[in-house]
Amino acid sequence: MTVYISLNMRTTISIYKSLLKFLETVDAEAEARGDGPEDESIDHHFRSGVYFGNGVLNLTLSLMPGKLQTVAELFGYKGDRQVALKYLSLPGGWTKDSAEPSISIRGSAIT
Repeated sequence: MTVYISLNMRTTISIYKSLLKFLETVDAEAEARGDGPEDESIDHHFRSGVYFGNGVLNLTLSLMPGKLQTVAELFGYKGDRQVALKYLSLPGGWTKDSAEPSISIRGSAIT
């Protein structure tokens, strides 16, 4: 059972890291073309899901107890709390300087 969970966790982390790398690549290409910092052809819900998944994984791994975190790092799992908070704040446009998100709910599918 533990091996099964470990393999699923490795697969999940690998998928989210691949998706994040994809987003970084298409955003870099969009910026090189002069289309802005983000590729507008990427769905906002997809982008926020990738950021959320990476943020939650990093946060979960960073909050593990010390001994368990050491064991997890032996298997290649490493979490960073600051990176997690960055990814979790990206979809809404949250910043340290603002108490409100910079992305309006009016432009989203949420009503």
